[in-house]
Amino acid sequence: MELELKFVPNAFKHGITVAEIWELFLNDIVPCVIVKYKTGEPETIYNAFGLTEAGRYLEIGYIKESKDCFRIIHAMDMRETTRKRFKKMRRVS
Repeated sequence: MELELKFVPNAFKHGITVAEIWELFLNDIVPCVIVKYKTGEPETIYNAFGLTEAGRYLEIGYIKESKDCFRIIHAMDMRETTRKRFKKMRRVS
């Protein structure tokens, strides 16, 4: 079973790359934090907060299409307040 990512055209408007999105989800040193953002019809939106290998703090919004397929709907740098909470939860310097 291999994870598959799909992207809406607007997902990259903040300059995040596909490689950085993969890094966020696959970072073994600093695992990402996933929260349910919005429950609704027909889909539930999740946000993943994490760190890339280069030290970039990202927020990724996605929808689960199936157990191993996610549709990325937005990718952006974390806001400062979110970054502070993430660092506190993960104890990242």
